[in-house]
Amino acid sequence: MHRYSRILLFLFIAALSSCNQYNRILEDVYDNDQAAREWTKGMSSLSADEIVQYSTEMERVDSLNQATVFGILDKEGWPSHLSDKANRAIWIVIDHSDLAYRSKYLGLVKEKAEEGVLDKTDYAILNDRVLMEEGKPQIYGTQIKMAATIVEEELAMQLCLWPVEYPAALDSLRSTVGLSPIEEYLKTSSESIGQEIVWDKEKTVADFD
Repeated sequence: MHRYSRILLFLFIAALSSCNQYNRILEDVYDNDQAAREWTKGMSSLSADEIVQYSTEMERVDSLNQATVFGILDKEGWPSHLSDKANRAIWIVIDHSDLAYRSKYLGLVKEKAEEGVLDKTDYAILNDRVLMEEGKPQIYGTQIKMAATIVEEELAMQLCLWPVEYPAALDSLRSTVGLSPIEEYLKTSSESIGQEIVWDKEKTVADFD
């Protein structure tokens, strides 16, 4: 074999080995993340002490996952040729982190969504979440939050769509990232949660303080 060909083969094998290693690490991260959240499906039946116990463990797992994923991103960038599950692991760890990390990696998530590595909905959700946590209107209408509202002349807490920047263009903006029309989203989300989600177009960010 020609010396140049041997070098290329060596580099290919090394890259493949690195890719497989990252896949194993990141797929484990994904599994650990999901396992740490399994308790939330039956949260209504848990005691306060059990909720604290499970929440503490979930935070511990999140911290370990963040150290792994952010260590890779900061040292190597987003690895190429990952499995769908491994790519998903990176996004979900970013999504489950705090505002500082979400903001830090938002541009990278957008880049990977544009490349097709992630879904465009992944970017839309993260972008809206960052905007909401910064106290700004969201773009794609993916975020919901509890707010004080008047129900039958009495003050009550209700699940509401976080204010959006461009209400008239919302469905058009949602379609660009593969999201369903807002009314359909609110209907299915309300049914899933078991509580009505309201979009009051008159509400501003200040109403959620």
